[in-house]
Amino acid sequence: MKDYSDRLLGVLAAVASLAGCGIGAAYTQPGGLTPVAGIVMETTSGGILHDNGVTPTKTGKACGTSILGIVASGDTTVEAAMANGGIKKAVFTNQQIRYFVWGAYVEICTIAKGN
Repeated sequence: MKDYSDRLLGVLAAVASLAGCGIGAAYTQPGGLTPVAGIVMETTSGGILHDNGVTPTKTGKACGTSILGIVASGDTTVEAAMANGGIKKAVFTNQQIRYFVWGAYVEICTIAKGN
């Protein structure tokens, strides 16, 4: 009987080395930081205040997902978040990122608040 432990170790090493490529790695927060993913991780990027002194009355959210960094879908633009919330003028925008299983599944949502 052959010992396949060397082959198995080689395959696991190859998979581990490729795990960072394309699995949420292209996303950088506005501060230039790339979030580090664990089994489950959630982070919110620093928001952008567009109009100081105005209290927003509406909230809109636009989300997109990525599976293994290969298949991606959704519209995460500020315009889509504004349309989903019925917002004409944005007061504040923010982005929320949720990683599952070391980035195998990633959900990125843009949140817009305004009037």
